[in-house]
Amino acid sequence: MLKLNKDSVLGTFVIITGFCLVCSVLVSSAVVALDPFKAAAVANDRQVSILRVAGVETQGTVAQTYAAHIEAQLLDTTTGKIAADRQSEADGYNFASNASNPDLSVAIPAEEDIAGIRRHSTLMPIYFAKDADGNVTRVILPFYGAALWSTAYGYVAVGMDGNTIEAVTFYQHGETPGLGGEIDNPRWQALWVGKKIENADGELAFTIKKNAAHEGEQAAYEVDALSGATLTTNGIRHAAQYWLGTVYKPFLDQLRKGEFLK
Repeated sequence: MLKLNKDSVLGTFVIITGFCLVCSVLVSSAVVALDPFKAAAVANDRQVSILRVAGVETQGTVAQTYAAHIEAQLLDTTTGKIAADRQSEADGYNFASNASNPDLSVAIPAEEDIAGIRRHSTLMPIYFAKDADGNVTRVILPFYGAALWSTAYGYVAVGMDGNTIEAVTFYQHGETPGLGGEIDNPRWQALWVGKKIENADGELAFTIKKNAAHEGEQAAYEVDALSGATLTTNGIRHAAQYWLGTVYKPFLDQLRKGEFLK
């Protein structure tokens, strides 16, 4: 057997290749080993966001509080009905990934795609928030849309009248800190609370705009736009209007009639 000359070109190549192989195996092993921890962290962050808009204070662990106060269901967006036979899949249902699968999603006509997302999952997870007595107090709906630099993902909580926004939060986006990133500011999110989605004629009226009305009839529907972040604000407005006024409208219409009370 020939002895490998470590100082030759071949020897250097063999050593480098071997080193790279060892490193790749170590990195791959680390990724596999860390996957359960990553999944747990993602689930925890999701539960924290949902509990925040549910208005539920964490007692014990996040998982314990979530299990006690949140019931996840899958909503068929083509009918506005709960897919009761799919409830076991609802918690953590990956609607963002499914949106790219034609078999699991709905194509949005270009003239209706104000949120700039092209497709959305046919099934969407929604969350019923319950008080200590098991009464449903609000419904939490995921929504998303194209902002300035990113797709912004959030949750909006709607009261059991099907028309009042109780809370909003954003859990993923890439907007500029101090500008569009102010969608995370609790003071701005608080402006959403109490706003109505539809007017007395059943028309979508909720909006986000510069110089929003603070008194009078329109004050019930308008949220002030973020200063210096017009394009981000426009994206969030369009996302909220699309999901609340189109995708979730059949479900919210039923909620307004008193259905889904548990």
